[in-house]
Amino acid sequence: MNIVYRARVLLINIGKMLPFVMCAFVALSYAESFLSILTNNVVEWNGYAIPKCSVSWFIGRYFEYDFITLAAFVVLSISTETCLYNRIACLYLAVNLAEKSYFDFELEPLTIYIICAVNIAVSGYLTFRGIRILLNK
Repeated sequence: MNIVYRARVLLINIGKMLPFVMCAFVALSYAESFLSILTNNVVEWNGYAIPKCSVSWFIGRYFEYDFITLAAFVVLSISTETCLYNRIACLYLAVNLAEKSYFDFELEPLTIYIICAVNIAVSGYLTFRGIRILLNK
């Protein structure tokens, strides 16, 4: 095989995996927030009590997704003609970014539990579907 064909296959595989990997990171982040609030493991930052999420902060030092990253995911998904669940994962990530910019104030613990539980369920399901799709080549 020549290098152009290998690069094309690699790009298609990356386009298939990226939204699902990002959903896994989102699920991890919400699960860590849920556990931190549940165990009352919070830190104070600028007068606000925020959940202590060491793993998420470690990942955030090296990678942070925003609307530009999401646009790249969407372009890859559309250009490589991925499956429906890949596009739904991209849509979920867009809704998640909008949600994070909307909830930019202190919330009650019960509200945080509900938000975390819903996001863990949705991103966990999308990650599960992504794993099934990637393993059923």
